[in-house]
Amino acid sequence: MNLGKESEYIEFKRSLSETKEGLCSISAMLNKHNKGTIYFGVDNHGEVQGLSIGNDTLNKLSRDISEFIKPAVYYEVEQKNTREGISFIEVVFHGEHAPYSAYGRYYLRFHDEDRQMDNETLRKYYLDQRNDYSKWEKDNSGVSVDDVDNALLEKYIEKAKQKKRISIENDNPCAVLGKLGLLYDEKHLNNAGNVLFSKNGPVLLKLAIFAGETRLTVLNLDVFSGNIFECIDKGMDYYSSNINWRAEFNGAIHRIEKPEIPMVAVREILLNAFCHGDYNSNTDFELVIYRNRISIYSPGHFPKPYTPEMFAQEGLPPIPFNASINNTLYRNGAIEQFSTGFERVFEACDAEHIRYEYDETPNGFRFTFYRPDFTKERTEPLESPGDTLNGVNDGVNDGVNDGVDDGVNDSQRKILHAIMEKPSITQAELSNLVGISIVHINKNIARLKKLGILERIGSDRNGYWKILDRSSK
Repeated sequence: MNLGKESEYIEFKRSLSETKEGLCSISAMLNKHNKGTIYFGVDNHGEVQGLSIGNDTLNKLSRDISEFIKPAVYYEVEQKNTREGISFIEVVFHGEHAPYSAYGRYYLRFHDEDRQMDNETLRKYYLDQRNDYSKWEKDNSGVSVDDVDNALLEKYIEKAKQKKRISIENDNPCAVLGKLGLLYDEKHLNNAGNVLFSKNGPVLLKLAIFAGETRLTVLNLDVFSGNIFECIDKGMDYYSSNINWRAEFNGAIHRIEKPEIPMVAVREILLNAFCHGDYNSNTDFELVIYRNRISIYSPGHFPKPYTPEMFAQEGLPPIPFNASINNTLYRNGAIEQFSTGFERVFEACDAEHIRYEYDETPNGFRFTFYRPDFTKERTEPLESPGDTLNGVNDGVNDGVNDGVDDGVNDSQRKILHAIMEKPSITQAELSNLVGISIVHINKNIARLKKLGILERIGSDRNGYWKILDRSSK
């Protein structure tokens, strides 16, 4: 049986010993075309040579794709057979969140070859992707100008005038929105205008407090819907209401309440999250408070190959992912100056001796502040640095219960975190995300139900999953 020729969309690998090269091809095709197909057990001429496929072969390949292709990609791994009964594997994949890496490196597809991108190529690629994404800001959101939060807009105009960053002759909402480039037409907001000024809650911010340094015990979990301004205010209120404050006294013996992490630093990172977020992502913004740290996650990737230090120390020009959103926040003073936010964050944290770190997650960018340890010693191990409410990088375990973590194993934690992100998630989607078969997904779900952690609401087809809080029982 012959499958044809290799192309920019199709790659052949003779055996699974070439899995690493195959994953590089996945990265290359995703970065060039957002989709592709790779076959294992097929030679370079398209002739099916066959594979020995065991019970765990497909699961192993699926786990490799989940672990080594970043950000997460949608894929299907399937065993195929020729009429003569010769087995081979087909992997079909697609994704809209380029650039994608394989084993930490980025590739582009040229005909049937995969070429690694150097830093300059990666920088230009990111800028091209940003330009493509800017079209989203200008597209019709379908939201009427009647749905604008006029009270919010009036406050915005007042602040923008005080900053002398806006010049308008007419305070009419449509005139202002048009001046800011936030209208699609006379009757509708574009996408940028919608997430900034709509009163319909277009943006989701997940808020959580965990008792320890892992997510085993939830003290509070909240999902807030609002526009960008409302989400920023909600996030800062949540932070200030749930962290430690300490009293200091100045020379006049006046008591000054100071937060454990400088407010200016937290606000800058929260602003950065919404300025550079990917509003088409399958994950959401989040602010999470642990006993030892505070984490802010944005479903948007940092411009490759730069780092926050490069913007803070080298004075690089700004590279806004959402130009209209950034410009609007600048005009009212929410952003004081382009590309200087990280500099202010680092200075504020260094002055208070606050440790911080940041990392790229499979689907976004996360900044972490480590809380000063006023009263407690660390007693729990840190979780994987890739973990967020939207995803987790725990190891894979096909078993139902390995007797650790109060009866919840790694696979079950992955299932719970995936359900947190998408309560309507299907078992097929869970199988792809967790990297285990649907049979084992069913067994783990049954175990979670028995433990009183998980409940199905509604029908199998139209219902959703609900995570239960055992600590309240």
